[in-house]
Amino acid sequence: MSEMMRSSGADGSDPGACRGKIRTVRSWCVYLATTAGLVCAWANWGLGGVIVSVAIFATATAVVATSVWGGDGRSALRRIARFTLAGGLIGPAAAGLIAVFTFAGVLVVLILAATTPALTSLVLARRQHARADDPHVAQPESATPRDPVISLADGPVLIPEPELRSLDDEALCLAWRRSFSVLAASRSAAERLSVVEQRQQYLDELQRRSPEGVAAWLASGARASGNPLPYVGDARRRAS
Repeated sequence: MSEMMRSSGADGSDPGACRGKIRTVRSWCVYLATTAGLVCAWANWGLGGVIVSVAIFATATAVVATSVWGGDGRSALRRIARFTLAGGLIGPAAAGLIAVFTFAGVLVVLILAATTPALTSLVLARRQHARADDPHVAQPESATPRDPVISLADGPVLIPEPELRSLDDEALCLAWRRSFSVLAASRSAAERLSVVEQRQQYLDELQRRSPEGVAAWLASGARASGNPLPYVGDARRRAS
């Protein structure tokens, strides 16, 4: 608790907390829009029409999610179920909003779709990767001494979500760095989306362990391929 209070800072500038608030606000906007959309769909098509549309959208989403993550085994079941439920509810809700509010409904749906965390994370990662490859863009220098060069080619890259909490800080940060190489080598949109979601889980776990350290890392000019270990490692947390 005291660490969370310190991470807020007297100046109120906490990138990690700001990012969490934005995600919370967006989640509530999605919940409200989905509820309103389902009510609109019920008013237009009746309860039977809503049930049928939910079943159709859920089935289509399940087919797509299974084709993308089915090879991951049992570790992907929860993700597939989550996407299936979301698709089954959000699809009819979006159709209901558009049917009732026409242009305004389309605008709301497009705004929520464009601000999807997976999409924004993918766009940000691609931009940071392009900047890293551009010799004309000066990269920010961190005040923290550089780490020894670590090989990112060996070892597992994508780790199932239930196993993340069993990793120590060094292994988690190494997995984060390796995942950037996997993202750069991905050849399809489905592969990139899967890696982006895994990287988001790494960030969430780092934020859970050390919100103050993640905030300091982001404030230092963190790059998509950077190493957050000097900011979130066990030794730093014990020293603080």
